[in-house]
Parts: sequence; C-alpha cells; structure tokens
Amino acid sequence: MKWQARDVMNSLADSSHILQEVKEDDLKKLKAVLLKMMQDIHEVCVKRHINYSLFGGSMLGAVRHQGYIPWDDDIDLLMPRSDWEHFKEIFQTDLGDKYTMEAPNFGGRDTKTYFGKVYLKGTTLLELPDVASPFDKGIWIDIFVLENVSDSAAVRWMDGVVSDCWRVITTCQQYYLYPNPQINAYMAAKASSKWYFRARKFVGFCFSFISHRKFVGMYDRFVSRHKKVGQYVTVPTGRQFYRGEMMPAEVCASFHLVKFEDKEFLAMADPHAYCRNVFGFTYMQPPPLEKRERHFYVKLDFGNA
Repeated sequence: MKWQARDVMNSLADSSHILQEVKEDDLKKLKAVLLKMMQDIHEVCVKRHINYSLFGGSMLGAVRHQGYIPWDDDIDLLMPRSDWEHFKEIFQTDLGDKYTMEAPNFGGRDTKTYFGKVYLKGTTLLELPDVASPFDKGIWIDIFVLENVSDSAAVRWMDGVVSDCWRVITTCQQYYLYPNPQINAYMAAKASSKWYFRARKFVGFCFSFISHRKFVGMYDRFVSRHKKVGQYVTVPTGRQFYRGEMMPAEVCASFHLVKFEDKEFLAMADPHAYCRNVFGFTYMQPPPLEKRERHFYVKLDFGNA
C-alpha cells in the first residue's frame, strides 16, 4: 500500500523531457522564499498561541543540519488537531492578503490533498499531476495534522488499514477526474508505470460516484474522530502512512524553539525520538548521493517574490 505516485514519476524523470530538475540558483531562491513564508506563519502562530512543529524532512533538517537538508526544496509543518482548527479559523484574517490555503473541510471548496497547503500568491510551482487540475499552483508549505489514536491495538490496526486505503483512493480520484495528456505520455515511458497509472485511474473511476471534496472531507473526519488523548499519536497523512507515523504521545507533548537556518521555529518535545521513528536509527548520517531525493517540476516562477 505504501507506494507513492510522486516516487514513481521521479524514477522516470531521466527518460522524459517533460520534467525539469530544480537548478542550483533556483533552489537557493526557492529556499529563501519558503523561509520568508515560514517566518510569516510562525509570527501568526505565536501571536495566536497556535502550537506547531517542523515536520518530516524539515524536522530532520533542523536536527541534522540546523536548517534545510541541503538537497531539499520544501518545508513541512505539523499541528495538533485543535491548533489546526484554530489556524483554519484565523487564516483568512491574518494571512489571506499574501496567501491562499487548501485543506479538507475548509473554505467550502475542493482541495488537492488530504492535508493543508499554504500557497504564496503570485508564484507558480507546478508538478506534473497538477497540470490539468483546478487547484492552486503557487509555491507552498505543507501542514500535516497530528491526531489522537485509540488505546486499543486492534482499533489502531483497523484504523491504519482504512486510512491508508482511503488516502490512495482520494489520489486515484484526481487522476480520473482531471485527465492529463502530459502525465499519460510520461507514465507510458515504461510498461510497468503505464499499467500502474491505468490501475490508479480505474480505482478513481470506481469511486467517482462520490465527489472528491466530500470524500476527502469524510477522510478528515474519520482520522480525527478520536478525541481522547491516549498513549500514542499519529500523522495519518504523513509519508510513512498511519502506522508508520505512530509515536508515543509524549514525543509531541510540548513545543520549543530550534534553530533553522538563521531563524528559530517551533519543534516537538523530542525531535530525536521522532526522527528515529520515521527515518531509522541512522538518521544523523546523510544518505549516499544516489539515494538522496531529487525534485522535478514542470514550471517554477517566483513572480515578484
């Protein structure tokens, strides 16, 4: 279940002329823009008493590099569910002049993903799956939501299975709903990827009787239904999926400032425990060159940023 469409596409990038890898100068400027976006979000969260943490590769970068992972090109955040709901309430008032946001059950419209994305107005960062979609296409910061989980091991296991399947289906819906000739041609580069993509579109067709907006909203309500704080928490929309992102609740029980480039942003109580859980015990050791994640886009435009 833990396959990612973006990983499949990136593996084909060298055999296609559709995607372009981010150049060094553009990567440097992109990081500067993201850092300014992050500073804006941080200042609002501090003013509004909203807890958040660096997350994913951004958390690993803060721990291992005191900033970005050198070859990374994005920023990921994590918010506890109650703080996330507060952030949605104040977003338009505090950040709406410069930014837009897509998220499940927010703003009465459909959303690209099952987590939050804050976009900088007047910019473009276009990935291949989004060429034909109606969603925002600006430079973005992702916001993932930290959820409580059941204290029952059986319920946690079942929630994980349902959540992981639900995630895959929502992505498949988009491939079916927004036909994209470019991505069709791109995925046809290899027989395996062609059939993989056809299978995903077929799954999307099977679930097309439910609108994507409603389906993602139902998923959001499903993963947030456990209100009681228990032994564990998880990030159902994280890269490692429901059970892979599960960790003891004390790892995220409080938040403190950590260095990130020339700024300070909030991090969870025990960043090292989180990194061990998600990236393994060798998380402090950078991977060899051939295993470092590469990033490809169709279009990158900084506008007036």
